[in-house]
Amino acid sequence: MIKYFHELRKEEFAWLVAERTTWKEVAKDFPQPPWCGYPEAIHALGCWSLIRFDENGCRVTGEEFCKDCDLYWKYETGKSFKT
Repeated sequence: MIKYFHELRKEEFAWLVAERTTWKEVAKDFPQPPWCGYPEAIHALGCWSLIRFDENGCRVTGEEFCKDCDLYWKYETGKSFKT
């Protein structure tokens, strides 16, 4: 079963950092969620709401969190909800 990046716990991400895992490797093992239309969202310059682990609580928790994003898309049809 695929584990998407937003499902990682802070401790799991810290372990990946300690192992010096590259963003490319992380994106391969823990891809962006299927509703995310952000190009290369799992990248140091990717979607900040998706990749950040901070104390502000501004981190993607699921599809509902992303519904106001311009790059949120209906993955079943491949069409944006915004158009």
